[in-house]
Amino acid sequence: MAPALVDLFLEAIRVDALSLHEAPVAQFARRALRDLNIRIVEDDTGQKVGGDCGNLICLPPTWTHERPAIALLAHMDTPRSTAGVRPVVTNGRIASDGTTILGVDNRAGLSILLHVLTRHVREGTPGNFIVVFTMGEEIGMYGSKHLDLSPYNVPMAFVFDCSRRPGTFIRSAVGSSLYKATVTGRAAHAGVAPEKGINAIHLAAQALSRLPTGRLSPALTCNMATISGGTATNVVPERCTIEGEVRAFSPGPIDDHLAVIDRTFRSVVEPQGGAVTLDTSVDFPPFSLDPSCAVFRRTVDVLSALGLTPDPIEYLGGSDANMLNANGTPAVNLGIGAQNPHANDEFILVEDLEMSATIARALIATTR
Repeated sequence: MAPALVDLFLEAIRVDALSLHEAPVAQFARRALRDLNIRIVEDDTGQKVGGDCGNLICLPPTWTHERPAIALLAHMDTPRSTAGVRPVVTNGRIASDGTTILGVDNRAGLSILLHVLTRHVREGTPGNFIVVFTMGEEIGMYGSKHLDLSPYNVPMAFVFDCSRRPGTFIRSAVGSSLYKATVTGRAAHAGVAPEKGINAIHLAAQALSRLPTGRLSPALTCNMATISGGTATNVVPERCTIEGEVRAFSPGPIDDHLAVIDRTFRSVVEPQGGAVTLDTSVDFPPFSLDPSCAVFRRTVDVLSALGLTPDPIEYLGGSDANMLNANGTPAVNLGIGAQNPHANDEFILVEDLEMSATIARALIATTR
């Protein structure tokens, strides 16, 4: 199995496609599946969110709506460009040369599912399943947020996108809410009449200095991600904007910390004559699977049958599994060994690629 799968992965990482620009990867997937009896449906998610393609829903000839099917998913975008990637394969380990990311997140999942889907059709094995390649995952799970699985009779889904090694799967993941704090002061000439101004950047800095950031507890994180403001060096800045996120395993702690952010900004800004607005929105919701639910039990059964030790974990990252669960399709995110994701030293072991493909085939076999 390895050579064909590895070759496919090495080819896939050379396709450069950031979020909302996944059309080249969609074309790559179509080419990989051409001449096979697979119906590919592209939905209209790209049109809804400003992307150049939608989600690809791949229906093998064995799929039927008459019986419950499973969905296997991977996303098409990478968080950073893979242009100029130079993969290095040594001792069963695939990495880049260190000058770019490898693209293992999520070209590994994409390659695994393309490989398994191709083998399934060519070998004529039974199985009632679909494969979905989503777009816009890295910037807010846009693809899975708008994915409609209702026409395909899918009661459970398996996402191939976790950085942990095969055997591990995410049973509980955080949700994330975004915030945008806009501090308003008063513009004035910075040299002639600075005392007439209210410096919005200074007010924002004072507020930020009172707010903790990073890991606030084992189950709560907060990030101050961007800051912008001011117009010219000779103008007291009238406006400053700060954007960030708060993550937790349930909505309550997220809402509580957003309230702390709001109170802190107001307590600093308003007594000094400024004003502040805090806009918030849910980026993706948290999820937690009951060990007795069908998708959890099937995951454990398949991993155990393959000789792996099932390791259900809580995870502080989000994935398409968050949106699938939120939209009513129970889903787990499976470890595929895409290690050190988003960094130039990310890598994957060939044995993990192989085992992940074996897991996918074993899941398909449960639907016969």
